[in-house]
Amino acid sequence: MSDNNFKLRSSLDPKWIEHEGKDFLYLQDPLMLSDKSILIPAPIVPLLRMLDGTKDVSGLSEALRTTVGLEFSNQKIQDLLDQLDKAFLLDNSSLKNIVVKTTEEYRNTPNRLMMHSGAVYPEDKAKTMEMISSFCEQNAMTSPSADTGSLVGLLSPHIDFARGGGTYASTWQAAAPSLQDIESVIIFGTDHYGGSSTITPTLQSYATPFGVLNTDTGLVEKLIEKLDADTVLVEELHHRSEHSIELASVWMHAFMNNLSFSTIPILCGSFYKYIENDEEPDKNPVISETIKILAESMLERRTLIVAAGDLAHVGPVFGDSAQVEPASRHTLQLHDDESIAAICDGDGDLFLSISRLESDKRRICGLSPIYMMLKTIEKAYNESPKGFAIGYDQCPADVNGGSLVSITGALLYV
Repeated sequence: MSDNNFKLRSSLDPKWIEHEGKDFLYLQDPLMLSDKSILIPAPIVPLLRMLDGTKDVSGLSEALRTTVGLEFSNQKIQDLLDQLDKAFLLDNSSLKNIVVKTTEEYRNTPNRLMMHSGAVYPEDKAKTMEMISSFCEQNAMTSPSADTGSLVGLLSPHIDFARGGGTYASTWQAAAPSLQDIESVIIFGTDHYGGSSTITPTLQSYATPFGVLNTDTGLVEKLIEKLDADTVLVEELHHRSEHSIELASVWMHAFMNNLSFSTIPILCGSFYKYIENDEEPDKNPVISETIKILAESMLERRTLIVAAGDLAHVGPVFGDSAQVEPASRHTLQLHDDESIAAICDGDGDLFLSISRLESDKRRICGLSPIYMMLKTIEKAYNESPKGFAIGYDQCPADVNGGSLVSITGALLYV
């Protein structure tokens, strides 16, 4: 390990687990750069908070002793740092080198591989279709009224299929009659580990059990040319492991398997900075130019925008102090209904302001892709789309049911 001072990566998703009667913090690289995971015993966790890039091994040992009264030898600290380094959990030269190497490998593969097949859905086409058909049989299709207009937007969950299969099924079945003439699909997905305000396309084509979804490289290259590759491709590697676009694409491809269309996959980073202040995302030059370019493309061919996003993330798993009690579920739904109503009214500003007013209490992880969908449609047609929601559900996020992820589907028309 060549770096002398040690800094823990910021984009990690630590989880507390119990193992053999003791509490551990579970750490694993979210970009799947390593298959190694680490269990940190609870007494050692204070050390992780000190990995801010300002201390060497001796400094860490001294800080532990003086601030929390823990005595650790330099060798014991070094052993832990070596484990973190091998798992690429430190922000150092090892991480930077593997990111460069893996990004090059990603760009040179024939297509973006199915990273979550086997765990979330079968890799085999027939078995995947059997799974989807089973969900569809169990969930009745909602039929849009005849005067809805032209389908231009679709909100799809990106939660795993075991928990969200019913909502996926209801949403895509309702959309099916309006998909036959679609020529292009823009897919905005949550980048769970993306930077602030990042908009990240990829030139790679996503694979699903039904084949390869051909990316419109011409339009993606236009985005790259206008916005600068160093700006919009800096986090392109996130496409490799991120599940949001992948999981929505499996359902989309199942329902559009016999159609000829291209896709534009775009990951959207955190919009939390817009929750903290009154700045509007579409005043950001990169976001504004992305919306403009994509809106212009929508007028050239029949386009559907898919936002792959879930709603609330509440409970201890997500940092809340208290579990979600049964009585709180109704309150959660009432707050979700406000956000869903804004989506169905096609009002991106209102949708964002609801989360801003509650200081992001529900942690809507589909905030950025849903906003991008609504704003792009509004820009393209000079009017807000209107629609309806389908299949609202509250899914357990821990074994006790005290943490929840809420989801819904929605169809938007002009």
